[in-house]
Formats: sequence, structure tokens, C-alpha cells
Amino acid sequence: MLWFKIDYHSGQPVYQQILDNFKSEIISGNLKANDPVPSIRELARMLNVNPNTVARAYRELENEGLIYSRTGIGSFIAAEDQCTLEEKALEAVYPELKRLIQLSRTFNLHKSMLEKLFANTVEEIYGGDGQ
Repeated sequence: MLWFKIDYHSGQPVYQQILDNFKSEIISGNLKANDPVPSIRELARMLNVNPNTVARAYRELENEGLIYSRTGIGSFIAAEDQCTLEEKALEAVYPELKRLIQLSRTFNLHKSMLEKLFANTVEEIYGGDGQ
């Protein structure tokens, strides 16, 4: 059931990688409302990390309302409406898009060129599926 890996050499804290991976899986719809998540000990064993690291990630996920815990039963993915998931997706995409636009400006790419590149790339990736 392990759907992500940890990069111990990335410089990013392991708890943050766990948090980011869960967020990505939830926002993309791969994890749905009320899906169970591994116990802290189970995930720590699967990732070969300290249980305190997983516990910290789970606390953050609970604080953000992405998971909930039931004493004696386990932790589960919290219900989110589609609008909220889209907002979270936009929050995740915005900093990356902004970084790329700033890089384009650093390279003195004209705004119209960037818009054309963006439109072509969207078409290449999404195709004609209309989403």
C-alpha cells in the first residue's frame, strides 16, 4: 500500500515529504474520503523512519483537516468537497507557476511568447479532453 518514497538526500525534512506526498495523493483524488491511512508504526516501518517523524506529519495533516483519527480504530482521509480540493490544488500549483514566470522574465522572454508557450504546453499535456 506504499504509494510514495522518501528521498533522504533531498534536504527536505522527511516529515514534510510525508506531508507533501499525502497532500498530493488527496488533492489528485488518489486517496478518497474515509480511505484508511497506515498506522504511524506501520508507515514508519514501511518508510524506515522514526515513528515520531510520521506522527509529526500526521499531526500536520490533521491540523490542516486532511485526515482524522478515531481512537482505537485508526486514521482516515477527511471528506473534502471538490471546490476545496481545487483550491488546494491551485495553492500547490501557484508557487511553481510563479517561479517559472519569474524565471522567464529573468531570461527576458516576452509576455506574449510565454503565453504562447503556456497555451501550447497545456494543449500538449491535456490534449482535447476539455478539462
